[in-house]
Amino acid sequence: MSEKADVKLAEPEKPKAVTPQPQKEVVESKTSQEVKEVKEPRVIPLRIDRAAAAIARRADLNIRPRHLRRVMLKLSFVVCVILPSLLGALYFFLIASERYAASASFAVRSMDSVPSGGDFLGAIAGLSSVGTTTTDSYIVLEYLKSRELIEKIQGEFDLREAFSRSSIDFFYRLDAASPIEEVVEYWKWMITATYDNTSAIVSFEVQAFTADDAEAIAALIVKYSQDLINRLSERARKDAVQFAQKEAAAAEVRLRVIREEMRKFRSSSSAVDPTASAAAQVQLVTGIETQLIELRARLGTLQASLDEDALPVVQLRKQIASLERQLLETQTEVTNETGDPSRVGRGLSSLLADYEKLQVDMEFAQKAYATSLASLERARAEADRQQRFLAVFATPGLPELAIYPYRGLNTFLVFISALILWSIGVLLAYSIRDHMR
Repeated sequence: MSEKADVKLAEPEKPKAVTPQPQKEVVESKTSQEVKEVKEPRVIPLRIDRAAAAIARRADLNIRPRHLRRVMLKLSFVVCVILPSLLGALYFFLIASERYAASASFAVRSMDSVPSGGDFLGAIAGLSSVGTTTTDSYIVLEYLKSRELIEKIQGEFDLREAFSRSSIDFFYRLDAASPIEEVVEYWKWMITATYDNTSAIVSFEVQAFTADDAEAIAALIVKYSQDLINRLSERARKDAVQFAQKEAAAAEVRLRVIREEMRKFRSSSSAVDPTASAAAQVQLVTGIETQLIELRARLGTLQASLDEDALPVVQLRKQIASLERQLLETQTEVTNETGDPSRVGRGLSSLLADYEKLQVDMEFAQKAYATSLASLERARAEADRQQRFLAVFATPGLPELAIYPYRGLNTFLVFISALILWSIGVLLAYSIRDHMR
């Protein structure tokens, strides 16, 4: 028995299956005086089917909104991008009417072809050379889109009929009964005008639905642009010489007034040249005084040898008295002041003073008139030298190919525009959704 017990004690103990029990007291050793109570943990059974169902429901709730958002995103892409692109392609490839384009290029030139320092600097800076021609070029640029040009073209070519035919597509067709304001806006669609600051060249392109219409309209545009430049040049020329003409006219009127006063003076004084008359009077007085001196000398000699009643002495005294009266009358004519400037025979000195005044006024008026005429001629020459004209170097021709519309390019632009707008809308929608959470 002891050997068997030893054998049993020598064999290793096999692990025993542990079965869950609510509570169990284990005695480690009966020899020890201490007893320990061990509590095993309580095992709560889990309901796996309920947890799995809850997780499935939660996953389903998360999957369905995401799937719905993806479907709506695709649908919005189709509606906002694909559908407009298809409609644009349908319009441009099947409905849009062909448009022909005729173009021309010209420059506003001046007769003054000598470049100045400012022109050289302007050329270096890339600007146009002449300020007046630059202004006129911009005027023509605005004139090409103006109502006046449309009305003038309408007088020779029926624009309304050309742009309102039934064969034209609905988008580009003009209503024949449209008011002139709508026609002007429509015209701005059909014409393109540009101005190059470096070369000072104005170019335009006009579109029409037939080649003949495009050529005819472009030719009329060039014609009326030339008329406009001619009018502007003539007006500038008149403005440039207008002041000089006024000055010349005023100088001429003043000269005529002074000449009339001179004529009246000569008529009232009965003297064509008072200066010559005064010189003659002076010579006459001098001659009388000389004779008086001689006669008085002879009288003194005779009185020394003859009596006072002697015949030679009496005769000399009579001659001397006559010459003295004549001298007195002559001096009176020269120095007499009557106070009546229109009376014939007034003082020669007064006549001479008035004549000299009129003569000075006459000379000044003549010089002023000559100067004004010279200024007028210079102004006319300068105006002629700066006269402007339209130099057309690219005349309109008959187009052979309808280059408009750009069907593929326009369709692509519609697609890109729709895509950009759709992308912006999607980004805004997602941003709003994120902020609302």
